[in-house]
Amino acid sequence: MTARAMGARPQAWARFRLPAAAVACGALTAVLALAAGWPFWRGEPALAAVNAFVAGAFVSSGVLLVDIPLLRRTGVLVLASGVCWALTWLLCRESGPRPALGLFTNALFFVTFAWGVLLYPDGCLTGRADRVVGTLTTIAYGPLVALSMVVSEPEWNGFSAQASWPTLWAGQAFFGFVSGLYVVINVALAMAFVVLLARRWSRLYGLERSVVAPALGTLGVVALCLAALSPTLYNREPGHVAEGVAWQGVALAVLPLVLVSCELWRAVAVATAADRMLRSSGGGAATVTVVRDALRRALRDDTVEVYFWLADERRFVDIAGQPASGAPEPGAVPGLGAVPGLGAVPGSGAPVPVRRGAPALWSQPVIAPSGELFALVTGRSPVLRRHGAFTGAALRTARLSLQNAHLQVTIQAQLVETRAARRRVEEAEAAERSRIARDLHDGVQQRLLALAMLVSVAEWSADDPAAAAAMFGDIRAGLLAANDEVRTIARGLDPETLRTAGLVAAVRQAAARLALPVEVDVALGRGGPFGDVAERTVYFAVSEALANVVKHARATTARVRLTERSGGLVAEVSDNGCGGAVEHPAGGLAGLRDRVAAAGGEVHLSSPAGGPTTVMVIVPTGVAS
Repeated sequence: MTARAMGARPQAWARFRLPAAAVACGALTAVLALAAGWPFWRGEPALAAVNAFVAGAFVSSGVLLVDIPLLRRTGVLVLASGVCWALTWLLCRESGPRPALGLFTNALFFVTFAWGVLLYPDGCLTGRADRVVGTLTTIAYGPLVALSMVVSEPEWNGFSAQASWPTLWAGQAFFGFVSGLYVVINVALAMAFVVLLARRWSRLYGLERSVVAPALGTLGVVALCLAALSPTLYNREPGHVAEGVAWQGVALAVLPLVLVSCELWRAVAVATAADRMLRSSGGGAATVTVVRDALRRALRDDTVEVYFWLADERRFVDIAGQPASGAPEPGAVPGLGAVPGLGAVPGSGAPVPVRRGAPALWSQPVIAPSGELFALVTGRSPVLRRHGAFTGAALRTARLSLQNAHLQVTIQAQLVETRAARRRVEEAEAAERSRIARDLHDGVQQRLLALAMLVSVAEWSADDPAAAAAMFGDIRAGLLAANDEVRTIARGLDPETLRTAGLVAAVRQAAARLALPVEVDVALGRGGPFGDVAERTVYFAVSEALANVVKHARATTARVRLTERSGGLVAEVSDNGCGGAVEHPAGGLAGLRDRVAAAGGEVHLSSPAGGPTTVMVIVPTGVAS
């Protein structure tokens, strides 16, 4: 025998170890149920087989579910339910404490079974109503059953007088009241479970609904049957408790069969996911919307959304190229910094769009053959969250279509960003025109009107040379003042130093106005000019960057460096501040980027936490205004 064959044998055993353990535990529990209730089972072989199957099937299912992290709590409860059902049959014994122990473990079965139902299918409660019903069930089948036992005699419950019973105070009237209350609570709890299961069904999505709905429907029917078949506490007829519980076992026997059928259906859905994806995509053009809709049909989840990762811009966009909107909770992205509105993609090191108040999302990253993340598919179905193989098969089939869609969305995102930048520039220009019009109206226009009135007065004063001379002096002073106002307004459009002395002098003047020391380093091959648009853009970019240093960086020094690079003018503004600068849509950095983009340039920001911060602006030269 080869070493490979010897190594394969332990691997094969490891694969079947858990199912083998589940079957073994289930078989032992079934034997325990038969042994515990043998006095009753001898005359009821059919009921014996059914109830042994129920105990064993519950334990086997619990062992398998415990191995699934999401359903571990459900598995523990199901396993405990199976053990309790096996020990229930101690109530068939005639003497000692075993009948009382069997009756109480039967009550514990309903407690564990109820909580297991409330945790199905995703291992968590859905709200306050689940907690209330679960707590009431625990009280009804725990303290209430215990109370009925301590205020009664074994004969009142249909057991032999030889049984050891935990009687503290025997009162038939009070025991009758507790027994009647128990019947009412049984029916009320069964109806409450039906309502909760119906509400849970209404919240299911696509594949989840088709897989889980039969199980939820069966659970509702079983809950009603358990209430209808429940034996009354106050009944002196011998054996009535064992018979009633045995018929409850018949109702419970349907559950494992339905759950197995649901799991088989889920396995078929997983195995055929890729085929459904191919059929859903059709033979037409693979547009972004077509790919998204095909994924929704293949995964049977109408909440599926596709987000595309733009690595250069470090952000996700939706199928329309718009920024992926999410909750304002920052998610740390290893190597990318903090991205607002994004949480971490499991296992990918990239962020995932999240929504505040929405059900927990499942997410599946889509990786290119080069190993880079380029898309993310999300949804809200708990079934898909537990079965990555299902979504993985569909996404592997759709990867080529998603890559083509990624190219389309990248172009669409660039168009969206260009339109947004153009709109912001137009709004800024409109605001600047409004400011100029207001300044002209409030200042220069009023002064010119006053001068016109002075001219009229001077005309009437022609016969008085002294008065006319004084009037013309006032007119001259007014004209000079108007000229100063026009110059002041023009300075807001273009600094006078920039027009008269050039870019370098204007940058030095802007740096000198700051309250902190700024080093200006000029390494230009030629003194200029570099074109009106380039010089104006660089000047305002440097001014905005220096203003941000003063307002946000908490720096003690700054540095401006002007250089040339292959037909472009480069300006770098750095500081020794705290770093961590983030570009916001309505912030100064966004306006700076828009102004530079309008001139055909680009902006690069480097601002790690703790500093330093560097803003680099590159603008093509030689363009006249």
